[in-house]
Amino acid sequence: MSFLRTFLTAVRAELARITATRMSSISLIALMFIPVVYGGLYLWGNRDPYGALDRVPAALAVPDTGTAGDGAARNSGRAAADALVKAKDFRWAEVRSAARAEAGVRQGAYDFALVFPASFSRDLASASDTDSAPVTARLQLLTDDTNGYLSTTIAKQAAQRVAAEVARKLGRTASLRLLDGVADLRKGLSDAAGGAASLADGAASADSGAAALADGTAQLRTGATQLGTGAAALQSGLGALRSGTAALPAQAAQLASGAQQLSSGVVRVNALAAKSQADVAAALAASDVPAAQQAQLVAELAALSAATGSGSALGQGADQLAAGTAQLSAGAPALAQGVSGAADGAARLRAGADALETGAGSAASGAAQLRNGTAQLASGSAQLRDSLRDGAAKAPATTASSRAAIATAIAHPLDVRQSAYRSAENYGAGLAPFFLSLAAWIGIYALFLLVRPLSRRALTATRRPLATALAGWAVPAALGVLQMAGLFALVTLGLHLPVANPAGLLGFVALVAASYAAIVLALNVWLGSVGQFLGLLLMVVQLVTAGGTFPWQTLPAPLAALHQVLPMGYAVDGVRQLMYGASSVGLGGSALGGSILVLAAWLVASLAISVAGAAKQSGYRTLRELRPSAIGG
Repeated sequence: MSFLRTFLTAVRAELARITATRMSSISLIALMFIPVVYGGLYLWGNRDPYGALDRVPAALAVPDTGTAGDGAARNSGRAAADALVKAKDFRWAEVRSAARAEAGVRQGAYDFALVFPASFSRDLASASDTDSAPVTARLQLLTDDTNGYLSTTIAKQAAQRVAAEVARKLGRTASLRLLDGVADLRKGLSDAAGGAASLADGAASADSGAAALADGTAQLRTGATQLGTGAAALQSGLGALRSGTAALPAQAAQLASGAQQLSSGVVRVNALAAKSQADVAAALAASDVPAAQQAQLVAELAALSAATGSGSALGQGADQLAAGTAQLSAGAPALAQGVSGAADGAARLRAGADALETGAGSAASGAAQLRNGTAQLASGSAQLRDSLRDGAAKAPATTASSRAAIATAIAHPLDVRQSAYRSAENYGAGLAPFFLSLAAWIGIYALFLLVRPLSRRALTATRRPLATALAGWAVPAALGVLQMAGLFALVTLGLHLPVANPAGLLGFVALVAASYAAIVLALNVWLGSVGQFLGLLLMVVQLVTAGGTFPWQTLPAPLAALHQVLPMGYAVDGVRQLMYGASSVGLGGSALGGSILVLAAWLVASLAISVAGAAKQSGYRTLRELRPSAIGG
């Protein structure tokens, strides 16, 4: 009971001291509102800055001259600028030139500017122009960090969104053109496969014809050889005939002359025979030859005369021989000339047969090569037919609508769908955990400018360091809880920031204020005014290490190590859990439970250190401390 009475008496005495005068009461009230003013104003001012970007002045300049394509004029820069103005993400103001946009940014009239150069559309279209080398289109972003560093960051994000949208549209157009080309290629492959099939059939027929041609040319070569042999024999025979008939005209002439002489002789013989018959008959009549013998001789002479007469066979033969030899003599020159011409023709025939044999040999060789070539052509055209059919089968069969859908998917291949298990409503809600935790420290630090860490007179009068130290902690802790309750009311009721677990959050920030009060108390108990300064320094360090804005993992290694130890980082984590989704305040295994345990450990350890400091201070006295105390013994 004496411990509790001492504790309560010390608390009442300290409260009475800090409210003893009007000025001290006003000071206390002002200190109580420091966390509310700090946290409330900052969260109010940064509640939803991204939702108010349409008030940020930005310039647009579109010198883009456009380009012609597919029979229609296009101005990609103009289209992109119109889309930006329509979206109203910023307070866009269109200026007439890049120079005016630059001047406006430099003078601070605009936070940033986007310029679509004159060649913007042409450069975009160059990607599909086969007549010239492609050129990367450029979007000019004009910034000046004197207008605000975050303005430059936001401007870069805006430019990246424009680039992504232009790339998406350009990618869809290019993909659709490519898919249309693939569709045309598939049709062409199908047509080519049909043509290759016809080619294969023709090549097979050509191969059969080439085989027949090769056989025919081989036979031609054999016949040409035989013709050459016959022509040589003919030439030789005709040569001999020409040699044999060379003297034929002269001989025929001689024969004709002899035959004529023979015929003339036969006529003379007839005349002589008739005359001789008469002469013989007369001589016989005058002789002494018996009549019977004379008659026999006359009869024989008559028979001989008859045999040699003009009507006799000898006479007729002589006449026919003379006529025939005359004809032979007349035709012999022509015959000799014909034989000579035939011999010359046989020579030419032999030369032609030799040339024919040579040509037939070449033709036979060429026909054999042709046969090999047509066989290869038939095999290759069959492979070409099969390959074209396979290629056409592998090319996807698409329709115009399906190609449009595929092009859209290629241009926009990834759709990020966020599954937010816990989320902050806006930028202000995202910063609230950090500024609630920071405001709690500022409030406690400010209170220790007014509240005494320890009552030395109480230590002298009661010699109870535990009760005195707890009383020194209880007053700023209770006031800090009230501060956080006021800030909680402002955040939830005034700024309407959503809180998933209001009761849990209120209890947790009370623990945060109590822990901070114990830490600052320990610094003041042991180090006095130096400890108060160290409390300010510790707050500055925790501003950096708490991970309230950027992830603490991005900190340099020494500061990241401090994050694992100092309490504000755990305070931020706990407030996040309760604001964004933790439905219960548990200690087992959760991030919230870990934060509660760490803050409780800081609270207990700091109170133990404060009690130790109070016990040390109770061992010595000053004259001021020997004066009677309001706390009796």
